[in-house]
Amino acid sequence: MNKKVEHLTDRSDGNFFRGHLAPQKSEPDIRDLFSFELQRLAGLSTRIAALSIRPKYGITAREWRALAVLKYLGEVPLQELAKHSGLLKSQMSRTVSSMIERGYILKTANPEDGRSILLKLSPEGLDLSEAVLADAFERNENMLSTLSHAERQILIELLQRVGRNSAHYFHDLKTRASQEDLRELDEE
Repeated sequence: MNKKVEHLTDRSDGNFFRGHLAPQKSEPDIRDLFSFELQRLAGLSTRIAALSIRPKYGITAREWRALAVLKYLGEVPLQELAKHSGLLKSQMSRTVSSMIERGYILKTANPEDGRSILLKLSPEGLDLSEAVLADAFERNENMLSTLSHAERQILIELLQRVGRNSAHYFHDLKTRASQEDLRELDEE
């Protein structure tokens, strides 16, 4: 085995790269949290998307997400769109209003719930979502270019497993949370 690789992988504590590629730390800090690194990567990915999408298509990354999620969901209430997009209902409401005004999203009455509406892509919204999706796959390719095909599959599988486990954890926390904490969660 290559001496450097052996040195990097010969750690019983699981912190394979600490001290070898980064300065030694005396105690754990926020950089040791998966959620911190994930948030940083998500923020970077959003900024990359914003610099790629807005100049070419005239929409924001959040608007693109709404279109792309509606594309696979079909016709759904706002709350469902927000949930699948990872946004608060209030954030999605503002995003959808803009997309309705510009003709990318259509709204109809919800026959199952008179208090809500159903959202779906207009033909223009579908065309736009497909064009931006093609570019998104190119951005994705650039972001993952240092990984082999097998590593990409492993990464996606691991993220999906962490996502499923996190959803169960979140559900458990919600069942034990106070109504006040739940209201504040919806406002964040």
